[in-house]
Amino acid sequence: MKHALNIFIVLKISQLSICQNTILWKVTDTINDRTSFVVGTFHQFGNSFVDSIPKIKEALINSELAVFESIDKIENTRKIIENRKPSLEIEKMLKKKDLKKLKEIAKEWKVDLYKLKPLEIRWKLQQEFQKRKCQTTLPIDKFDHLDNYLKHIAEENKIEILGLETDSLQLNLIEKENNNPNWKQERKKISAWINQMTTDTPNMNNCALANNYRNFELDYQFDKACESDILILQRNNDWMKTIPNLLSKKNAFIAVGYFHLKKRCGILEQLKNAGFKIEPIKIKPVNNSYKK
Repeated sequence: MKHALNIFIVLKISQLSICQNTILWKVTDTINDRTSFVVGTFHQFGNSFVDSIPKIKEALINSELAVFESIDKIENTRKIIENRKPSLEIEKMLKKKDLKKLKEIAKEWKVDLYKLKPLEIRWKLQQEFQKRKCQTTLPIDKFDHLDNYLKHIAEENKIEILGLETDSLQLNLIEKENNNPNWKQERKKISAWINQMTTDTPNMNNCALANNYRNFELDYQFDKACESDILILQRNNDWMKTIPNLLSKKNAFIAVGYFHLKKRCGILEQLKNAGFKIEPIKIKPVNNSYKK
């Protein structure tokens, strides 16, 4: 009997693990007869990744409302940065060889390097590493941001779109979470990422999350508590003041970063606790050139 019980527990754990091998979840409001979907995104993946997963596009196109972290136009975010006064601090804090390399890396960034804050430069370098070294985007991609491509699909299909926050709020929260770091605090990190971007032997361990995401090898850790941070916990709680009401009124498609779905404070667990039925959608890429 004990042996049979152990086998049962192992099987249940195995099933739980398998059911989490997805980035797409079905959310049902059984009271109001509404069916919605939530996708956890990895922002730096290109459109070819989405195109390889028909169920994601199908869920979006069949929805009445598409909800994203922000729907601000990228041009508006660039204007926020362009309205800043340029700073020469970057020339004082970076070595000349690093600055030269950084300028080469940033030549297509479409923002003035001298108007970016040090934290923004580091984040941008980390994003570029994912795209170039981890190959989250391919040369054939017209979109190099997964969420922006989903917004494009929604707009093409005349689906109503809604943003949970603004880009300016996101920038402020990022700075607040990181205690507004200055050049002295960020210099070594920026230099390290410049080296990672320009060396012939980058540390490919930095691609671990991207590889797990593209292969759907994800652990949502629903039984674990969240850390008390701004970027995940606070934003999740703020969004949950709006999301349940939206899902009760319309069949919606929600696309937010994968980390916002994890753990007990994640959108999925909070929706479950609010009475919604949560189900993983089994997906299998049909033509995913990212898989190795």
